[in-house]
Amino acid sequence: MFRKVPGALTSSMVDDAFYILKKCGARALATGSVQCVAALVGELNDSLANTYRAALQSRLAGGPARLVAAAPQAPGGPPAALDAAAAAAATEHAVAINNADVSADYAAKLRHELEGMAERVFPGVGERERVRSVLSDLTKTGGDFRSLATRALEALSDALLPRLRAALDQVGAASYLLGDDDYLQAEAEDGWVGRLLAALDGQLRWLQPRLTPGAWEGLFHSLLDKLLARLEVLLSRKQFSQLGGLQLDRDVRALVAATGEMTSRTVRDKFARLTQAGPMRLAGEAVRIGGGGAGGGRLPHHNTHVMATVLSLESVQEFLDYWGDDAGHITWRLTPAEVRAVLAQRQDFARDVIAALPL
Repeated sequence: MFRKVPGALTSSMVDDAFYILKKCGARALATGSVQCVAALVGELNDSLANTYRAALQSRLAGGPARLVAAAPQAPGGPPAALDAAAAAAATEHAVAINNADVSADYAAKLRHELEGMAERVFPGVGERERVRSVLSDLTKTGGDFRSLATRALEALSDALLPRLRAALDQVGAASYLLGDDDYLQAEAEDGWVGRLLAALDGQLRWLQPRLTPGAWEGLFHSLLDKLLARLEVLLSRKQFSQLGGLQLDRDVRALVAATGEMTSRTVRDKFARLTQAGPMRLAGEAVRIGGGGAGGGRLPHHNTHVMATVLSLESVQEFLDYWGDDAGHITWRLTPAEVRAVLAQRQDFARDVIAALPL
């Protein structure tokens, strides 16, 4: 069953199995007997849920190490040189993930097609409802296939995350205690953001031609979730100046823009907590980036909506303008305790004032 088709991302078992099952379902429907359809569709689903699912699972049993062995040694480099057996094992694991991903789609498609045939065969509402009820089991089976693919992609992203450690170490070494000159210098440099994005792209790009679009998207978002969790921990350990908060906002926006271009799905929600730890923005206003008076610079604010932030506030009390009844359409992703913790990262904010903030 597991025969790799040249030029295909899945093995022959997927198309072969679902083609046969569709033919069996169509023949059962052609009898015009609800009892016959119910019995055969039940057997059809049992075959998918048990025998077929076991075959999918057995091919995933080797874990992601086989596929990660083919990863480039350096970001952007060529895939690792493997002997024939290791190269075949890497391909087999990618195909196994693709099989599970596509099988979930095919199970949904099979149900839809057989329901369409039933509409034409059975005029009675009662008969149609009985057929729909039997076919509904295919939805659960498809969900089981999707879970197999998701777990495999989670394991793969777990295996890839350590390969981003060097880039994450640079995040840990970065300082956000910035003065005016530091802030202007940081504006002219990529900093850790550019290096992290290059590392992320390097760990994922080589897998794109090996995985189905759905599987690759799932892997990208799984790895991005894990990466952002690490980033949040690293950034929570830092001290900030007001300009450092503005720089964090700039860094996060660069990450949102670049990762958004890598995927067809939205990434903004994933960055909500980091965004709400950056500068507060209001339509039509600006935020100071220097001292008061003529020497203080100003940054234009986002002109479309409030971007909730904490670390660039001018004072602790200013936060209350954006909290509770005054929050407007902001949906806060930080709890009161987390807000206080973020405020405490501002080196110039008094701890007793933060503790007294009525949140």
